[in-house]
Amino acid sequence: ASPLLIQNGTLILPDQLMEGGAVLCERGKITAVGKDIAEPKNAIVIDAKGGYISPGFIDIHVHGGAGADFMDATVPGVRTALKAHALHGTTTIFPTTTTGAPVQIMAMLGACREAKRTWEAAHGSRIAGVHLYGPYFAADKVGCHSRTGRRAPNPTEYAMWFRDDLIRIATCAAELPGAEEFYQTARQHRCLITCGHSNASWAEMERAFKAGMRHVDHFWCAMSSVASLRTRLGTPMQASMEQFVLATAEMSTEVIA
Repeated sequence: ASPLLIQNGTLILPDQLMEGGAVLCERGKITAVGKDIAEPKNAIVIDAKGGYISPGFIDIHVHGGAGADFMDATVPGVRTALKAHALHGTTTIFPTTTTGAPVQIMAMLGACREAKRTWEAAHGSRIAGVHLYGPYFAADKVGCHSRTGRRAPNPTEYAMWFRDDLIRIATCAAELPGAEEFYQTARQHRCLITCGHSNASWAEMERAFKAGMRHVDHFWCAMSSVASLRTRLGTPMQASMEQFVLATAEMSTEVIA
């Protein structure tokens, strides 16, 4: 492929905006960023006309787009969502499951696997893997998702889902029976391990952390708090997911904005 040079733009850098900047991409990778970049032979040149030049967004938690749901489990539906997100600046995406029957989740994985295998730039955002988000939610923290298909992790079931490297992010509520074994399996497959839709206590989060969990989904939403643990466990004050995430430097989270 020919080199791509985007010039005459305002670069969004980690610590500043650089006017009159340029970005050079060669063989699918950014090879130079700055001013006065020499134009390679046979390069495709794009004039940004002073507009912003930004790295593409990476979306690690997304259920669909443009009327298509990844759980519809069709390759055309997956591509509809990929194109919609590319139009808004997302270049890398992790299609995300929700609660559902085993056959539904297997079908979703199959559609995403095929869309990833046959991906072309014209399809939109590139699939870097799937986020196995549902079905392993706590019964009292299902949130907007269907309660049908919500369950505790089953090793026989998720062994089929981890049969290749398609799943790169794996979520499970920390208090569910079998959660630690699920985390350990996900860790063996080098996934980002997350806790979501959970009413876990500090102690349960600590056990999850030891099993490899390093991320929680949508902070303050469908997660435990001191008040929710008071209802669940009957204790007046007990630290929750909120406190564990804020107090543990190795943890990351997301916000719904």
